[in-house]
Amino acid sequence: MNTWPFFNRINWKKMRPFKKQKGKQKVLVKEEKRENHDEIIGRLAAFFAHEIRNPLTSIIGFTQFLEQDQTVKADPKISQYLSIIKDEALRMESLIQELLILSTTDFQKDHLSIINVKNMVEKSIAIFKMQPEYENVQFSTDLPDEIYITGNESRLKQLFVNLMNNAIEASEGDCLIHTRLKKEDKDVWIFITDNGKGVPEELIDHLFSPFFTTKEEGTGVGLPICKAIVETLNGELSIQNQQPKGTQVRIRLPLIKNTP
Repeated sequence: MNTWPFFNRINWKKMRPFKKQKGKQKVLVKEEKRENHDEIIGRLAAFFAHEIRNPLTSIIGFTQFLEQDQTVKADPKISQYLSIIKDEALRMESLIQELLILSTTDFQKDHLSIINVKNMVEKSIAIFKMQPEYENVQFSTDLPDEIYITGNESRLKQLFVNLMNNAIEASEGDCLIHTRLKKEDKDVWIFITDNGKGVPEELIDHLFSPFFTTKEEGTGVGLPICKAIVETLNGELSIQNQQPKGTQVRIRLPLIKNTP
């Protein structure tokens, strides 16, 4: 069942003509109609995202070009206005990119391979350590060896980077991010814990709803994508508040059969 209210409203209108049908056939026709309609909406979203992205790329390019002009550099106001235009355009481009991922990606078609979870976590942390703006972020880990899963390396890296970035943004003052792996029967549990202010309890159930966000400039698309990546691999993703403060992301993924 699609959880997007706008899509559900359209689906309900589309399904009204099928009221006279009976039994399983009625249900199957409804489901087929809903899937076809959602596919059309997804294609429309991708089309408009591409069409908006083209002129947006030109806007970003020309603002970057103008920023190098000596006349512009000599006028602080014009420089400031250009900087605002560029920053807002880049933010729009980021939103469009996430919309494209959400509307066109079929995670079921990803190429899968055997992944060393410890190495993947370490590679994701290294991405942050290489960037000066994260030099005040402290990472700690508890990563046992020989933990392997089946997945898509690019998707797993996207998952960890998104979740760690959320943890960093949620932290206040000295940012501490701890990542721990734990084997349990046929699964591996991945815990990513921050020392931030946590999430209001009444909002936790809404965090994975598309376009819901607690951030002033958030898009509400990152966590739904993370959940889709995990669930495609027959896993689970949840978020819980910690005591006395902070938030913990919990991911369960099935181990490959030969993991010791």
